[in-house]
Amino acid sequence: MKPFPLAKSIRRQGISVRAVFVAIATLGACVPGGLLLGAGEFDASPAAPEVRVIAGAASAAIEQELRSADRALLQVIAANDRVASARLLDPEFAWIDRDGRGRNKSELVSRMILLAAGPDANVSLKRFGRVALITGTHRLTPDNVPAFFARLWVRQPSGWRLLLYHETAPPDAVVKDTRFATPAQLPARCDNPCRSLPYKPLTPEAQEIVASFMAGEKAVFDGDAQTANRILGDDVVFVTSAGAEPMGKSQRIATLRALRQAGQMLPPAVDSMALWVYGNAAVMSADQESPAGEMLRTTRIWAKRDAQWQLTFSQQTLVQ
Repeated sequence: MKPFPLAKSIRRQGISVRAVFVAIATLGACVPGGLLLGAGEFDASPAAPEVRVIAGAASAAIEQELRSADRALLQVIAANDRVASARLLDPEFAWIDRDGRGRNKSELVSRMILLAAGPDANVSLKRFGRVALITGTHRLTPDNVPAFFARLWVRQPSGWRLLLYHETAPPDAVVKDTRFATPAQLPARCDNPCRSLPYKPLTPEAQEIVASFMAGEKAVFDGDAQTANRILGDDVVFVTSAGAEPMGKSQRIATLRALRQAGQMLPPAVDSMALWVYGNAAVMSADQESPAGEMLRTTRIWAKRDAQWQLTFSQQTLVQ
């Protein structure tokens, strides 16, 4: 799993991630968007509410396995059950909390109560072969803050195991910093993550996914809506710390076009990365740093469709 090396950011002169989020939220109110930021490789050989299956329907038996595993997870969290949590969590499991802090399985197996939250709402389920994504909203304890969550499951020979649990809460709406609205001079080209990464994919599948990722990041820098349209799945969802609702493909493309008119944007550089490939689906996790020194953590899901790896989900949390 990724090493979770990031500390609280030290802001420097430049465009901040938060400024980008504010710009996107503003644009999203005017056009039918989200920001594709950037994303490693490990090849992978109380009761839950009713979920709504919106893509990738599988056999009833497999679907029931997944629903049962997710219900069991919530029960394990409520009971702080160490034995049961060890069975449900993948060896590479990580939790990314609302502040962008990362904890691995060994840190959580006896402290599952840390994941406690209010009842899940607006729950949806997507399946991509051996990868399943359950998303929704709930309120975090103890301060009742609303958050968007993503529970990412993978089907192992022993059954469904939770690989990532990612939460994103909106920033304090009353906190304002005019410095975030001041753009800085951007470089003429984008190297990391558009042309190079501190990560070397070792398999052909991983190489293809990383190539698609880098092409998508370059599309952000160039404002290239045509390339973005090819790389983004029609069902893609973007979640950011901007506080806006999750965004889809059409809004994303519209945002890219608007940003192109306003000038280039430099995607956050990748500091570390992890990638798990499960046949025609893959999970990507990354730590990134903006030109202003702000840090964020990202989870992405990729699906191979018609020989093209497409981004189908992206969630970012700003490290506080």
